[in-house]
Amino acid sequence: MRIFPSKLKIFPLLLALLVFIFWLFSDSKQSDFLEEILVIQRNVTTVMHDEQFCVGYNFLEAEDTFREDGLEPVTLAIHGTPEVLQLLGNKPLNWDGPISFGLFVDFHSQKALNYISMLHKCDAAFKRQMTVHFAFRISPSQSECPMIQVLGYQDCATFLQKSKQLLEEIEDSFQIYPINLMRNIARRGAKSDLHLIIDTDMMMSTNFAKMVKPIANRMIDGKNKQVLVVRRFETNENELPMSFGDLEEGIENHKTFQFHHKFFFVGHQIPNLMEWFERSHASNDVVAWEIPYTGNDWEVQIILHRNDPYNVEYFPSRVKDMQSLIYKLCRANYTFNLLSHVFNVHKGIKEDDTMYSKVVTAHTKRQGRLRTLSRYVTEIDRKYPDTMKRCGQFLL
Repeated sequence: MRIFPSKLKIFPLLLALLVFIFWLFSDSKQSDFLEEILVIQRNVTTVMHDEQFCVGYNFLEAEDTFREDGLEPVTLAIHGTPEVLQLLGNKPLNWDGPISFGLFVDFHSQKALNYISMLHKCDAAFKRQMTVHFAFRISPSQSECPMIQVLGYQDCATFLQKSKQLLEEIEDSFQIYPINLMRNIARRGAKSDLHLIIDTDMMMSTNFAKMVKPIANRMIDGKNKQVLVVRRFETNENELPMSFGDLEEGIENHKTFQFHHKFFFVGHQIPNLMEWFERSHASNDVVAWEIPYTGNDWEVQIILHRNDPYNVEYFPSRVKDMQSLIYKLCRANYTFNLLSHVFNVHKGIKEDDTMYSKVVTAHTKRQGRLRTLSRYVTEIDRKYPDTMKRCGQFLL
């Protein structure tokens, strides 16, 4: 049979294809090739929020309920962008209880969902404790929220081998961070009714979750209008004080300080530090006592109930975003009760805002500062008309 020249060109292609198939399915190469392929791990339904965001609640769910003693556990309600993923991976080592994490992503940082999904699959401690939710801002042309496909490797060995490289490849979000939305997402998606709202980079003192569990169950029920306040500290030392004794030593040696003692201390100061040490020494168990609300700059960290007020989401990031919740609690006649023994620490002493923070603050102040204040004050005064004298006026 005569073979035409055009048909002769097909043979090299067929030969190359056969060689590739043989290589692919050979014992030594097949598994290596398949390990590199990303497959669909899950499809996640997202829901519209405030006509601006799509939210995926319970994207990943913790295995443990932490109710073996019959008490309601305190959930660590944390939030962040992909920039905090490395810190997040170590968080179960620092909190023996449930953790609810709200992750904000955009088009540039969506690979973070793949990474955290694989981490949840492959890290037993992370899977035991961590429930993850995510949110992203919709485009002006979107009228509904999409189904999100999350990819990952077929096996954990490949992921664990590549995890450091994968982290480095994930870009951070390029959008203004909706901090109060993410705090609320972490709380709404929490698997328990008791929530401690903190930033991801704060390190909790040893056995914090177990130590506060009994008193949190006694004092916080979503009806009696009480919240628990946590003391915060900061240090430049490589070794963070995790125990009460180490903290006391660090304070005495001027190596550990009250949080933000050089930068906006008025927002974080809790008076009577020496009394706190004395009361902590006087009891083996964690106790709490009422402390006064100090003013509209106050942004203390608190444990509160699922039914208690949430952060005000229309507040611009870095413009009294947490203070607006603390002030709202004061106006709603909540009492603030300081916990003994337990605390958290930040590595690094803040002396000034970063340039990025200054730019974001300036931008958000320009974007409706007076409109935000007017709306907030009107809402608070209408809802809580009898407590202005108790809490004072709210200012931006």
